[in-house]
Order: sequence, then C-alpha cells, then structure tokens
Amino acid sequence: MQDLRNHLFAQLESLSDPEAKVDLERVKAMTEISKVLVDSAKVEVQFINAAGGKHSTGFIESKPELPAPGKGIGREH
Repeated sequence: MQDLRNHLFAQLESLSDPEAKVDLERVKAMTEISKVLVDSAKVEVQFINAAGGKHSTGFIESKPELPAPGKGIGREH
C-alpha cells in the first residue's frame, strides 16, 4: 500500500505541473486500479477483524492489539 501511496502522490504532483503533459486515459486507469486496491484492503481489514486479529492476509499484517490506555500487564482493573 505504501508503494501505491507514493506512486499516487508522485502522480498528483506531476498533475499540478502546468508544463507537464497529462494523459487523461492513463490517469483514469490509475484511479480505477487504485480504487480496487483500496477496496481490497478494506475487505482484508474486515477479514482480520472478523477473525479476531489472529490472521494476516500477506498484504496486511495483523498485529496483536495493544492494551487499552491505563491497562497493561499487572494493571488490570
């Protein structure tokens, strides 16, 4: 996802350059692909949450949940 973000922000910067040539079909294709990637990441987060955070998808790594603020090892109230 980080690579996608970096690429998209680079493209946004190039679109703001008044001297740069813009290929609208390419921009539209990038937008559609980006939407699909973001939507698939949302589904993966839903899967991880539904599985109790005990699984990862390979794309999004699940990590154990941190304790709530004020609670920690030996501080259960």
